[in-house]
Amino acid sequence: MSLCVGPAMDWHGGKGNPAHSKELRFLTKAGWLKKAQGRLVASYKDRYIQVLKTEIVVYENEDLQNCLERLDLENYDHCHELKSPFKKKHRLILIRSPRSSNMVHDLKFQAPTAEEKEAWIKALTDCISRAKNKIFDEVHVCVAQL
Repeated sequence: MSLCVGPAMDWHGGKGNPAHSKELRFLTKAGWLKKAQGRLVASYKDRYIQVLKTEIVVYENEDLQNCLERLDLENYDHCHELKSPFKKKHRLILIRSPRSSNMVHDLKFQAPTAEEKEAWIKALTDCISRAKNKIFDEVHVCVAQL
């Protein structure tokens, strides 16, 4: 986990950090979810979540000014529905990889609807696969001297 530093992405095409506009191209899903704060007894807080190419970025709100954390999806194995005795709770969980450090823990989220929950699970699963296979995304060009 790393904390975000620097200006927010510019959504309106104005002058901004070029690295952030590059991130915007890889935006897979963005929206509001409730994120669990604790490990055992979880209290959920509303957070604006962006799923980029191989990471999750958590913001305090939609203006993207206060980034709370940046999580590499390579540290997670899969995402699935979190079974709950309360049918109206549309929860999902990101399960950490056994190879990841002890600082990485499972993440729990709650979506507003069942449809949104399924869309988030699909987006996170796709990005976890992309993060695990990012070596295949790299292109190396070798120039041989004659």
